[in-house]
Amino acid sequence: MRWSDFAARSPVLAGHGARLLAEQHGYAYLATTAADGSPRVHPVAPIRSHRGLFVAVRRGSPKLADLRHEPRLALHATVLAPDDEEFALRGTAVEVAEAERERAVAGATDGARLSPHLVLFEIDVTEASWARWTDGTPTRERWREG
Repeated sequence: MRWSDFAARSPVLAGHGARLLAEQHGYAYLATTAADGSPRVHPVAPIRSHRGLFVAVRRGSPKLADLRHEPRLALHATVLAPDDEEFALRGTAVEVAEAERERAVAGATDGARLSPHLVLFEIDVTEASWARWTDGTPTRERWREG
């Protein structure tokens, strides 16, 4: 489901995600699967717009080949002190047509900036989680499609 639909169904969790996935917080890490089945992790600057959540991937990069071969992914926000807080999601990458790229990310205020060297993917969210540790005790929130 699109990020906007996820946010409508789970606004508090989506709020945590929007804050922690924002580039000023740090990079997020995109987990993909290579053609040989091995996992890979890549730093990314997700783009959030009125339409959804996106990642822009350089043409010719291993993560582009990975997403085209196996579109399932995981995205994890970096954990920064002092909050010991994290956000993670699982989903599927859907390649955005060249003619739709600019319209898809119109109004985005954070994340990668599009260039001709990048391919845009929208992330369909299937599950998301947030956690914060206080004195060694986690507070958790989870959402799963369905």
